[in-house]
Amino acid sequence: MRQNMLYLRKTPAQSAVIFYILTIGFVLLPTDWLGELFFEDATSAHFFGMGVLRVAMFAVMAVLAWQTGIAHVLFPQRRNVRALLWCLPALVVAVNNFPLVALASGTAEITAGAGAIALYALYCAGIGLFEEMAFRGVVFPLVLGKTGTGKKGRVLAVLVSAAAFGLLHLVNLLGGFSPAVFLQVGYSFLIGAMLAVCMFRGAGVGFCALAHAVFNFGGNVVQYCGVGAFADLWCAGEVVLTAVVGVAAAAYFVWLILHSPADAADRFAVFPPAPEPPAGDASPGAQDEIENKSE
Repeated sequence: MRQNMLYLRKTPAQSAVIFYILTIGFVLLPTDWLGELFFEDATSAHFFGMGVLRVAMFAVMAVLAWQTGIAHVLFPQRRNVRALLWCLPALVVAVNNFPLVALASGTAEITAGAGAIALYALYCAGIGLFEEMAFRGVVFPLVLGKTGTGKKGRVLAVLVSAAAFGLLHLVNLLGGFSPAVFLQVGYSFLIGAMLAVCMFRGAGVGFCALAHAVFNFGGNVVQYCGVGAFADLWCAGEVVLTAVVGVAAAAYFVWLILHSPADAADRFAVFPPAPEPPAGDASPGAQDEIENKSE
């Protein structure tokens, strides 16, 4: 299959906006209809429809990325597998989103059956795959192509792509106004920034999708698959643990983005192609070669 969209590399900033609008369009597409073909229960239908169609959207976005010439985004390259070690703290943040204190103390528990848990896991995995492919696999490389991979450029790219990711969640206001949506925008910005740092370091979309899915799964697993009061989930111990992990993670990932090698993202950042020299304006070496061939 030929890469037919390489022209998008010439204007990475504008192309990032195009892909962002496309992502919003994907997010707004109805999904429950698919689940309703197989499940009568509304929650099960929502999880199945969203999960399956988000996986399909991930595949579409991956093809579009390849067509645009964005390569090496899914997995770390063989020579860069150590990038996963640098990014493992992101999994710690994701696991910490589980109500660990409440589950350990027994004030909350998972009561759903394996089938319900599997549907919820599919839902989280589909969202993680699609959103990470769109933002860390496409938008972030395009923004890097505009800002550059120097310290200022990479930090700006992380912030811009994370802000775009956070603001995407404002579409949830279409279902009705809720202050919780703005809280979601805030923590989505923070998670997006953390995963953009992981992407820059070379961990790949696959790792980012795993961390994203685990974070989402833990955040609502008791709500959808168990029992536990809000006060028990956010007890004093949980608040302290989350604050400690959050501050430590923020300090670590700021350090990581500032101290990563400048060429860490060269394999996937979309730098505009160098302009071709005007016709007939050959370099001295090329001109000598032409003259030699004509003798």
